[in-house]
Amino acid sequence: MTALRNTISLPILAAGVAYLLTLTLTCAAFWGLISYQGSDLSISLLQDNYIQQILKFTLFQAVLSTLLSLLLAIPVARALHRASPWGKSLFLKFSLLAFVMPSLVLVSGIVNLLGPQSLFSKAFGGWNLFGLSGILIAHVYLNFPFAVRVLYGAFQAIPESREQLADQLKLTAWQRIQHIELPAIRAQLWTLAGLIGILCFNSFAIVLTLGGGPKATTLELAIYQALKYDFNLSEALTLAWLQFAIAGSLFLSLSYSAKVNWLGAERGTKSQRVETGLIRQLQLAIYAVAWGYLLFPILALVSKISGDLLINYPYSSMLKALSESLIIATTAALLAMLLSLVLLNPIRNAAMRQQKLTEAFWSWLASHSLVAPAMVISTGTYILLISQGVLEVYSYIYLILLNAMMLLPFLLNQLKPHLLQFDQQYRALIDNLKLPLFERLKVTATHIHKPLIATASFALLLALGDVAIFAIFGSYQHPTLPWLIYTFAGTYRLAEAALTSLILLALCFVLLRIMEHYQRHD
Repeated sequence: MTALRNTISLPILAAGVAYLLTLTLTCAAFWGLISYQGSDLSISLLQDNYIQQILKFTLFQAVLSTLLSLLLAIPVARALHRASPWGKSLFLKFSLLAFVMPSLVLVSGIVNLLGPQSLFSKAFGGWNLFGLSGILIAHVYLNFPFAVRVLYGAFQAIPESREQLADQLKLTAWQRIQHIELPAIRAQLWTLAGLIGILCFNSFAIVLTLGGGPKATTLELAIYQALKYDFNLSEALTLAWLQFAIAGSLFLSLSYSAKVNWLGAERGTKSQRVETGLIRQLQLAIYAVAWGYLLFPILALVSKISGDLLINYPYSSMLKALSESLIIATTAALLAMLLSLVLLNPIRNAAMRQQKLTEAFWSWLASHSLVAPAMVISTGTYILLISQGVLEVYSYIYLILLNAMMLLPFLLNQLKPHLLQFDQQYRALIDNLKLPLFERLKVTATHIHKPLIATASFALLLALGDVAIFAIFGSYQHPTLPWLIYTFAGTYRLAEAALTSLILLALCFVLLRIMEHYQRHD
């Protein structure tokens, strides 16, 4: 009886502690935003022309980046579906790498490809990468591969019967798009627009490096500047609340949208009806342009590698930064994995009892960090630690904790289906056998060990690319690998930045391959 009571009570107690920890971190951040003397909320600041310019630019670049990403993604996804070109599976894998690669790796590639010292800039003397143009190029690069994977999946899900009916009716390409394909992807388009818009709205690293001055500053960057350069807590507080209100509203509006699947393993299925003639040639041309868009920044990094660079490269600085990145990312990823497994317990219990409302409540509570952008949570925590005079003591701990917090929604989304499937198959049997807690955990781990490894690889990959939280809490004397890239690029050491970017990209590629391997063999 005691063992059974422990089996029931310990997971509940652990879940309570996990929910309390995550909610306390969030509440503490918001308490820091509203409580510190000298950081009063200044509504009048919203009437300032500079702040209004920042808000307008933030919204404008997010909307424009979203439209351009979707306008490029739709024809590329349709070309993959209808033309079934050579290398399609490789393209989808590379698209996933492009979407999850650290932002500063991309920035380094774009600067080497299109920056002031590039052949492109010399050929077009009036070209200026920094500003809106650079931000759009980088945002589209990161987000259109994500949209391609989602839309390709939607195209592939069109029932065969509809395709056969279209053939029998001899529909033209436009009629097929209008009556069959557009209805199949319409729901995904709206969801993608919202998700990409939020990602671009909350963008930090790209705007930090490619913004190019006050005219190309977003709310996220303005918060960072107010804290780190001006130490204007009132301005940081006001901008943080403004960003939270807008980003939070966008997140909540997406809660009822269609789900998107972009991490699933690509099955390599071939379309039953391949386009012919001029239309196929046009689709292959679009496909080739998409490949070029993805490859050129990476090739620009490779082109910077030379014998002299390999000899004179500061390997000691890179190894120190790499070890710092691995320590922070591994600790944050493991903590996020542990929290995710514990947070899912009430969700699994509600799902087993078919309590949809309760399940939705616990799910929202577990992933509530989606509502507040990383910079908002970081700002509030930073101000709170300053007010207590313990910033230097606890900054490293909070750097790891907040990184783990930002990972939670993604990990919960990956682990939840596997655990629910396990519960449906074995939960009743385990309850009947009255297995002790350790045996339950052993059986569960054996059943879902492949999704656990895949999710852990994904968590480590995301944590390695952090810039926003490190910019607030990190020590610039002990940079991570992304921050070392930023330091090299900021001092015009583009060759060193390129090689460091390739090292980080190679590490991300290995983690991505591990994730895909265990997803494919799950």
